[in-house]
Amino acid sequence: NIRGKMLDYVDYFNSEICGSPGSMCNDLTLSLRDVLTWAHFIIGVCSREGGVDVWLGYVHGAALMHLDGLGLGTGLSHDDASRTRQMAKIFLISQVPETEQKSDGMAFFLNEAKERGKKKFELCHSNGTFGEEPFLIPVGPESIPKNMSFNLSAPTTSMNLSRVLRAMQLKKPILLEGSPGVGKTSLISALASVSGHKLVRINLSEQTDISDLMGTDLPLPDESSYDEESVTETSPSKGNFRWCDGVLLKAIKRGDWVLLDELNLASQSVLEGLNSCLDHRANLFIPELGQTFDCPRTFRIFAAQNPLAQGGGRKGLPKSFLNRFTKVYVEALTADDLVSIVATRFPSLPKALVEKMVTFNCMVHEEVVERRAYGQIGSPWEFNLRDVFRWCQLILADGYAVEEQGVGKFAETIYLQRLRTQ
Repeated sequence: NIRGKMLDYVDYFNSEICGSPGSMCNDLTLSLRDVLTWAHFIIGVCSREGGVDVWLGYVHGAALMHLDGLGLGTGLSHDDASRTRQMAKIFLISQVPETEQKSDGMAFFLNEAKERGKKKFELCHSNGTFGEEPFLIPVGPESIPKNMSFNLSAPTTSMNLSRVLRAMQLKKPILLEGSPGVGKTSLISALASVSGHKLVRINLSEQTDISDLMGTDLPLPDESSYDEESVTETSPSKGNFRWCDGVLLKAIKRGDWVLLDELNLASQSVLEGLNSCLDHRANLFIPELGQTFDCPRTFRIFAAQNPLAQGGGRKGLPKSFLNRFTKVYVEALTADDLVSIVATRFPSLPKALVEKMVTFNCMVHEEVVERRAYGQIGSPWEFNLRDVFRWCQLILADGYAVEEQGVGKFAETIYLQRLRTQ
Protein backbone atom coordinates (compact mmCIF):
# COMPACT_ATOMS: atom_id res chain seq x y z
CA ASN A 1 0.00 0.00 0.00
CA ILE A 2 2.77 2.43 0.93
CA ARG A 3 4.80 1.59 -2.17
CA GLY A 4 1.83 2.29 -4.42
CA LYS A 5 1.14 5.60 -2.67
CA MET A 6 4.76 6.65 -3.10
CA LEU A 7 4.68 5.99 -6.84
CA ASP A 8 1.33 7.79 -7.15
CA TYR A 9 2.82 10.84 -5.46
CA VAL A 10 5.90 10.81 -7.72
CA ASP A 11 3.65 10.58 -10.78
CA TYR A 12 1.48 13.46 -9.48
CA PHE A 13 4.43 15.72 -8.73
CA ASN A 14 6.27 15.03 -11.99
CA SER A 15 3.23 15.34 -14.26
CA GLU A 16 0.84 17.77 -12.52
CA ILE A 17 3.36 20.16 -10.96
CA CYS A 18 6.57 19.86 -12.96
CA GLY A 19 4.97 18.94 -16.27
CA SER A 20 2.19 21.52 -16.41
CA PRO A 21 2.50 24.27 -19.07
CA GLY A 22 4.32 27.33 -17.80
CA SER A 23 5.46 25.59 -14.63
CA MET A 24 8.44 27.07 -12.78
CA CYS A 25 9.35 23.60 -11.47
CA ASN A 26 10.46 21.88 -14.67
CA ASP A 27 13.88 21.08 -13.18
CA LEU A 28 12.49 19.60 -9.96
CA THR A 29 11.26 16.23 -11.21
CA LEU A 30 11.71 13.29 -8.84
CA SER A 31 13.97 10.37 -9.74
CA LEU A 32 14.64 6.84 -8.53
CA ARG A 33 17.35 8.20 -6.22
CA ASP A 34 14.74 10.38 -4.48
CA VAL A 35 12.29 7.50 -4.06
CA LEU A 36 15.00 5.29 -2.50
CA THR A 37 15.87 8.08 -0.07
CA TRP A 38 12.20 8.31 0.87
CA ALA A 39 11.99 4.54 1.41
CA HIS A 40 15.15 4.44 3.55
CA PHE A 41 13.77 7.22 5.76
CA ILE A 42 10.41 5.47 6.31
CA ILE A 43 12.11 2.19 7.20
CA GLY A 44 14.59 3.92 9.51
CA VAL A 45 12.15 6.00 11.58
CA CYS A 46 9.33 3.44 11.71
CA SER A 47 11.26 0.24 12.46
CA ARG A 48 13.33 1.46 15.42
CA GLU A 49 12.17 1.19 19.03
CA GLY A 50 9.66 3.93 19.77
CA GLY A 51 9.43 4.79 16.07
CA VAL A 52 6.73 6.92 14.46
CA ASP A 53 3.48 5.79 12.87
CA VAL A 54 4.04 4.59 9.30
CA TRP A 55 1.80 7.26 7.75
CA LEU A 56 3.48 10.02 9.72
CA GLY A 57 6.80 8.63 8.53
CA TYR A 58 5.38 8.64 5.00
CA VAL A 59 4.59 12.38 4.91
CA HIS A 60 7.75 13.38 6.79
CA GLY A 61 9.78 11.27 4.37
CA ALA A 62 8.40 13.25 1.44
CA ALA A 63 9.37 16.47 3.23
CA LEU A 64 12.91 15.21 3.76
CA MET A 65 13.15 13.84 0.21
CA HIS A 66 12.53 17.18 -1.51
CA LEU A 67 9.96 19.52 0.07
CA ASP A 68 12.29 20.94 2.77
CA GLY A 69 14.73 22.08 0.11
CA LEU A 70 12.36 22.67 -2.78
CA GLY A 71 14.04 24.78 -5.45
CA LEU A 72 17.30 25.03 -3.54
CA GLY A 73 20.19 25.89 -5.86
CA THR A 74 17.88 26.51 -8.84
CA GLY A 75 16.87 30.15 -8.39
CA LEU A 76 13.18 29.31 -7.84
CA SER A 77 11.52 32.17 -5.95
CA HIS A 78 10.50 31.69 -2.33
CA ASP A 79 6.82 32.35 -3.10
CA ASP A 80 6.74 29.77 -5.90
CA ALA A 81 8.51 27.21 -3.71
CA SER A 82 6.12 27.82 -0.79
CA ARG A 83 3.05 27.52 -3.03
CA THR A 84 4.34 24.30 -4.60
CA ARG A 85 5.26 22.85 -1.22
CA GLN A 86 1.75 23.44 0.13
CA MET A 87 0.15 21.84 -2.95
CA ALA A 88 2.34 18.77 -2.47
CA LYS A 89 1.50 18.56 1.25
CA ILE A 90 -2.24 18.68 0.54
CA PHE A 91 -1.89 15.80 -1.94
CA LEU A 92 0.18 13.79 0.57
CA ILE A 93 -2.44 14.23 3.29
CA SER A 94 -5.17 13.15 0.84
CA GLN A 95 -3.30 9.85 0.38
CA VAL A 96 -3.37 9.10 4.10
CA PRO A 97 -6.29 6.97 5.42
CA GLU A 98 -9.17 9.12 6.70
CA THR A 99 -8.71 7.83 10.25
CA GLU A 100 -5.20 9.32 10.28
CA GLN A 101 -5.84 12.59 8.43
CA LYS A 102 -7.27 14.43 11.44
CA SER A 103 -4.49 13.50 13.84
CA ASP A 104 -2.43 16.21 15.53
CA GLY A 105 0.69 15.05 13.69
CA MET A 106 -0.92 15.49 10.28
CA ALA A 107 -2.33 18.92 11.18
CA PHE A 108 1.09 20.00 12.38
CA PHE A 109 2.72 18.73 9.19
CA LEU A 110 0.25 20.56 6.93
CA ASN A 111 0.50 23.96 8.68
CA GLU A 112 3.87 23.79 10.37
CA ALA A 113 4.62 27.51 10.45
CA LYS A 114 1.22 28.33 12.00
CA GLU A 115 1.30 25.46 14.50
CA ARG A 116 4.81 26.36 15.68
CA GLY A 117 3.47 29.56 17.22
CA LYS A 118 0.94 27.58 19.28
CA LYS A 119 3.13 24.71 20.45
CA LYS A 120 6.00 25.01 22.89
CA PHE A 121 9.22 23.78 21.31
CA GLU A 122 10.77 21.09 23.52
CA LEU A 123 14.21 19.55 23.04
CA CYS A 124 15.04 16.46 25.03
CA HIS A 125 18.16 14.65 26.23
CA SER A 126 17.48 10.99 27.00
CA ASN A 127 19.42 7.72 26.80
CA GLY A 128 22.34 9.28 24.97
CA THR A 129 20.18 11.00 22.36
CA PHE A 130 19.13 14.58 21.71
CA GLY A 131 16.46 16.23 19.59
CA GLU A 132 12.75 16.84 19.18
CA GLU A 133 10.56 13.77 19.26
CA PRO A 134 10.54 11.68 17.15
CA PHE A 135 13.71 12.92 15.40
CA LEU A 136 16.64 12.21 17.71
CA ILE A 137 20.41 12.12 17.14
CA PRO A 138 23.22 10.58 19.24
CA VAL A 139 24.85 12.85 21.82
CA GLY A 140 28.55 13.54 21.24
CA PRO A 141 31.51 13.36 23.66
CA GLU A 142 31.91 17.13 24.19
CA SER A 143 30.62 18.86 27.32
CA ILE A 144 27.18 20.46 26.90
CA PRO A 145 26.86 24.08 28.10
CA LYS A 146 24.20 24.83 30.70
CA ASN A 147 23.20 28.14 29.14
CA MET A 148 22.85 28.78 25.41
CA SER A 149 23.39 32.25 23.96
CA PHE A 150 21.36 31.29 20.88
CA ASN A 151 17.60 30.95 21.26
CA LEU A 152 16.48 27.72 19.61
CA SER A 153 12.87 28.07 20.73
CA ALA A 154 11.95 31.04 18.51
CA PRO A 155 9.17 29.85 16.15
CA THR A 156 11.01 30.05 12.83
CA THR A 157 14.32 28.92 14.35
CA SER A 158 12.64 25.87 15.89
CA MET A 159 11.05 25.04 12.51
CA ASN A 160 14.44 25.26 10.78
CA LEU A 161 16.05 23.15 13.51
CA SER A 162 13.30 20.55 13.24
CA ARG A 163 13.96 20.25 9.50
CA VAL A 164 17.68 19.74 10.15
CA LEU A 165 16.99 17.09 12.81
CA ARG A 166 14.66 15.33 10.38
CA ALA A 167 17.37 15.42 7.69
CA MET A 168 19.89 13.95 10.15
CA GLN A 169 17.89 10.72 10.38
CA LEU A 170 19.80 9.64 7.25
CA LYS A 171 23.57 9.45 6.97
CA LYS A 172 23.77 11.94 4.12
CA PRO A 173 25.44 15.36 4.08
CA ILE A 174 23.02 18.26 4.63
CA LEU A 175 22.98 21.42 2.52
CA LEU A 176 21.35 24.57 3.93
CA GLU A 177 20.43 27.56 1.79
CA GLY A 178 18.98 30.87 2.90
CA SER A 179 19.47 34.61 2.72
CA PRO A 180 22.53 36.17 4.40
CA GLY A 181 22.12 36.66 8.14
CA VAL A 182 19.23 34.22 8.44
CA GLY A 183 21.22 32.09 10.89
CA LYS A 184 22.45 29.08 8.89
CA THR A 185 25.87 28.92 10.54
CA SER A 186 24.54 29.90 13.97
CA LEU A 187 21.89 27.17 13.78
CA ILE A 188 24.40 24.39 13.10
CA SER A 189 26.84 25.80 15.67
CA ALA A 190 24.12 25.86 18.32
CA LEU A 191 22.97 22.34 17.41
CA ALA A 192 26.52 21.01 17.66
CA SER A 193 27.05 22.71 21.01
CA VAL A 194 23.81 21.55 22.62
CA SER A 195 24.25 17.95 21.36
CA GLY A 196 27.87 17.61 22.52
CA HIS A 197 29.71 17.67 19.18
CA LYS A 198 32.68 19.73 18.06
CA LEU A 199 32.01 21.75 14.92
CA VAL A 200 34.78 22.67 12.47
CA ARG A 201 33.78 25.57 10.23
CA ILE A 202 35.54 25.87 6.86
CA ASN A 203 34.96 29.04 4.83
CA LEU A 204 35.21 28.26 1.12
CA SER A 205 35.99 30.69 -1.70
CA GLU A 206 37.44 30.67 -5.21
CA GLN A 207 40.90 30.87 -3.63
CA THR A 208 40.43 27.75 -1.48
CA ASP A 209 42.69 24.95 -2.64
CA ILE A 210 42.10 21.24 -2.11
CA SER A 211 45.38 21.07 -0.16
CA ASP A 212 43.87 23.46 2.41
CA LEU A 213 41.31 20.78 3.20
CA MET A 214 43.31 17.56 2.76
CA GLY A 215 46.83 18.61 3.70
CA THR A 216 50.24 19.06 2.09
CA ASP A 217 53.98 18.70 2.66
CA LEU A 218 55.39 21.63 4.61
CA PRO A 219 58.93 22.49 5.72
CA LEU A 220 59.38 22.20 9.48
CA PRO A 221 62.86 23.38 10.50
CA ASP A 222 62.08 22.96 14.21
CA GLU A 223 61.34 19.28 14.73
CA SER A 224 59.97 19.92 18.21
CA SER A 225 57.24 22.30 17.01
CA TYR A 226 54.93 19.93 15.17
CA ASP A 227 51.92 17.92 16.30
CA GLU A 228 52.56 14.18 16.08
CA GLU A 229 48.86 13.46 15.44
CA SER A 230 48.62 15.60 12.33
CA VAL A 231 52.15 15.46 10.90
CA THR A 232 53.67 12.47 9.12
CA GLU A 233 57.33 12.29 8.08
CA THR A 234 57.68 11.71 4.35
CA SER A 235 61.49 11.59 4.16
CA PRO A 236 64.00 9.64 6.27
CA SER A 237 66.31 12.62 6.35
CA LYS A 238 65.80 15.16 9.13
CA GLY A 239 64.96 18.80 8.57
CA ASN A 240 63.07 18.21 5.34
CA PHE A 241 59.39 18.37 4.46
CA ARG A 242 56.76 16.68 6.56
CA TRP A 243 53.14 15.99 5.82
CA CYS A 244 50.68 18.29 7.62
CA ASP A 245 46.99 17.31 7.76
CA GLY A 246 44.47 19.77 6.36
CA VAL A 247 41.50 20.94 8.40
CA LEU A 248 39.07 18.43 6.82
CA LEU A 249 41.38 15.45 7.31
CA LYS A 250 41.89 16.41 10.97
CA ALA A 251 38.12 16.53 11.46
CA ILE A 252 37.69 13.09 9.85
CA LYS A 253 40.33 11.58 12.13
CA ARG A 254 38.63 13.04 15.22
CA GLY A 255 35.06 12.32 14.07
CA ASP A 256 33.99 15.98 14.33
CA TRP A 257 31.18 17.76 12.53
CA VAL A 258 32.23 19.92 9.57
CA LEU A 259 30.43 22.96 8.17
CA LEU A 260 31.44 23.91 4.62
CA ASP A 261 30.38 27.55 4.42
CA GLU A 262 29.74 29.32 1.07
CA LEU A 263 29.73 26.05 -0.86
CA ASN A 264 28.71 27.66 -4.16
CA LEU A 265 31.83 29.86 -4.09
CA ALA A 266 34.20 26.86 -4.11
CA SER A 267 36.21 25.94 -7.21
CA GLN A 268 35.42 22.86 -9.28
CA SER A 269 38.61 21.10 -8.11
CA VAL A 270 37.55 21.45 -4.46
CA LEU A 271 34.06 20.12 -5.20
CA GLU A 272 35.49 17.12 -7.03
CA GLY A 273 37.89 16.46 -4.16
CA LEU A 274 34.95 16.29 -1.74
CA ASN A 275 33.01 13.70 -3.76
CA SER A 276 34.28 10.61 -1.95
CA CYS A 277 33.32 12.11 1.44
CA LEU A 278 29.82 12.93 0.27
CA ASP A 279 28.72 9.75 -1.51
CA HIS A 280 28.35 6.10 -0.46
CA ARG A 281 32.13 5.62 -0.14
CA ALA A 282 32.37 7.92 2.91
CA ASN A 283 36.16 8.03 2.84
CA LEU A 284 39.07 10.20 1.81
CA PHE A 285 42.08 9.00 -0.20
CA ILE A 286 45.35 10.92 0.16
CA PRO A 287 47.64 10.08 -2.80
CA GLU A 288 50.71 11.62 -1.13
CA LEU A 289 50.34 9.21 1.81
CA GLY A 290 48.91 6.28 -0.14
CA GLN A 291 46.24 5.92 2.54
CA THR A 292 42.46 5.93 2.68
CA PHE A 293 40.76 7.43 5.73
CA ASP A 294 37.23 6.20 6.46
CA CYS A 295 34.75 8.67 7.90
CA PRO A 296 33.73 7.50 11.41
CA ARG A 297 30.08 7.25 12.46
CA THR A 298 30.27 10.48 14.45
CA PHE A 299 31.56 12.45 11.45
CA ARG A 300 28.99 14.71 9.80
CA ILE A 301 29.19 17.14 6.88
CA PHE A 302 26.97 20.21 6.70
CA ALA A 303 27.18 22.78 3.94
CA ALA A 304 25.70 26.27 3.71
CA GLN A 305 25.29 28.71 0.86
CA ASN A 306 23.48 31.90 -0.07
CA PRO A 307 21.05 31.92 -3.03
CA LEU A 308 22.35 32.49 -6.55
CA ALA A 309 20.64 35.88 -6.68
CA GLN A 310 23.02 37.19 -4.02
CA GLY A 311 25.79 37.39 -6.64
CA GLY A 312 29.43 37.68 -5.56
CA GLY A 313 30.68 35.02 -7.98
CA ARG A 314 28.20 32.36 -6.86
CA LYS A 315 27.51 29.63 -9.37
CA GLY A 316 24.80 27.06 -9.77
CA LEU A 317 26.08 23.68 -8.61
CA PRO A 318 25.50 20.63 -10.86
CA LYS A 319 22.37 18.64 -10.05
CA SER A 320 24.48 15.48 -9.78
CA PHE A 321 26.49 17.15 -7.01
CA LEU A 322 23.43 18.57 -5.22
CA ASN A 323 21.85 15.10 -5.20
CA ARG A 324 24.52 13.97 -2.74
CA PHE A 325 22.91 16.20 -0.10
CA THR A 326 19.71 16.27 1.86
CA LYS A 327 18.61 19.82 1.14
CA VAL A 328 17.03 22.19 3.69
CA TYR A 329 15.84 25.72 2.94
CA VAL A 330 16.33 27.95 6.00
CA GLU A 331 13.29 30.19 6.39
CA ALA A 332 13.83 33.90 7.05
CA LEU A 333 13.33 35.10 10.62
CA THR A 334 10.23 37.13 11.48
CA ALA A 335 10.19 40.21 13.72
CA ASP A 336 9.01 38.08 16.67
CA ASP A 337 11.90 35.67 16.08
CA LEU A 338 14.40 38.55 16.04
CA VAL A 339 13.07 39.97 19.31
CA SER A 340 13.23 36.57 21.00
CA ILE A 341 16.78 35.85 19.77
CA VAL A 342 18.18 39.32 20.59
CA ALA A 343 16.57 39.32 24.05
CA THR A 344 18.20 35.97 24.80
CA ARG A 345 21.60 37.05 23.50
CA PHE A 346 21.56 40.48 25.25
CA PRO A 347 19.45 40.05 28.40
CA SER A 348 20.69 43.34 29.92
CA LEU A 349 18.86 45.40 27.27
CA PRO A 350 15.22 46.31 28.00
CA LYS A 351 12.80 44.27 25.89
CA ALA A 352 10.89 47.40 24.85
CA LEU A 353 14.11 48.86 23.44
CA VAL A 354 14.93 45.62 21.61
CA GLU A 355 11.46 45.63 20.02
CA LYS A 356 11.97 49.18 18.72
CA MET A 357 15.40 48.32 17.31
CA VAL A 358 14.02 45.25 15.52
CA THR A 359 11.09 47.29 14.16
CA PHE A 360 13.51 49.90 12.79
CA ASN A 361 15.64 47.17 11.16
CA CYS A 362 12.58 45.59 9.54
CA MET A 363 11.36 48.97 8.25
CA VAL A 364 14.73 49.74 6.65
CA HIS A 365 14.81 46.27 5.05
CA GLU A 366 11.30 46.70 3.65
CA GLU A 367 11.93 50.18 2.22
CA VAL A 368 15.40 49.55 0.77
CA VAL A 369 15.39 45.86 -0.18
CA GLU A 370 11.75 45.07 -0.95
CA ARG A 371 10.18 48.38 -2.06
CA ARG A 372 13.46 49.93 -3.30
CA ALA A 373 12.27 53.37 -2.21
CA TYR A 374 15.84 54.67 -1.82
CA GLY A 375 19.45 53.60 -1.41
CA GLN A 376 19.72 51.58 -4.62
CA ILE A 377 23.23 52.76 -5.53
CA GLY A 378 25.60 50.08 -4.29
CA SER A 379 22.80 47.51 -3.86
CA PRO A 380 21.96 44.68 -3.24
CA TRP A 381 21.73 45.26 0.52
CA GLU A 382 20.77 43.03 3.41
CA PHE A 383 19.53 44.29 6.78
CA ASN A 384 19.21 41.36 9.13
CA LEU A 385 19.98 39.85 12.54
CA ARG A 386 23.69 40.62 12.21
CA ASP A 387 22.97 44.35 12.06
CA VAL A 388 20.83 44.20 15.20
CA PHE A 389 23.57 42.24 16.99
CA ARG A 390 26.18 44.86 16.01
CA TRP A 391 23.85 47.61 17.21
CA CYS A 392 23.45 45.89 20.59
CA GLN A 393 27.19 45.35 20.91
CA LEU A 394 27.86 49.04 20.27
CA ILE A 395 25.30 50.02 22.88
CA LEU A 396 26.86 47.80 25.54
CA ALA A 397 30.41 48.78 24.58
CA ASP A 398 29.53 52.46 24.97
CA GLY A 399 29.46 52.02 28.74
CA TYR A 400 26.69 54.51 29.40
CA ALA A 401 23.19 53.93 30.70
CA VAL A 402 20.91 52.45 28.07
CA GLU A 403 18.52 55.19 27.02
CA GLU A 404 16.52 55.55 23.82
CA GLN A 405 17.97 58.99 23.13
CA GLY A 406 21.52 57.68 23.15
CA VAL A 407 20.82 54.44 21.31
CA GLY A 408 19.78 56.17 18.08
CA LYS A 409 23.25 57.58 17.44
CA PHE A 410 24.53 54.11 16.60
CA ALA A 411 21.94 53.71 13.82
CA GLU A 412 24.06 56.04 11.69
CA THR A 413 27.09 53.75 12.10
CA ILE A 414 25.17 50.54 11.35
CA TYR A 415 22.74 51.72 8.66
CA LEU A 416 23.28 55.22 7.25
CA GLN A 417 27.02 55.08 6.57
CA ARG A 418 26.48 52.00 4.44
CA LEU A 419 24.36 53.88 1.90
CA ARG A 420 26.00 55.80 -0.97
CA THR A 421 23.61 58.75 -1.39
CA GLN A 422 22.10 61.40 0.86
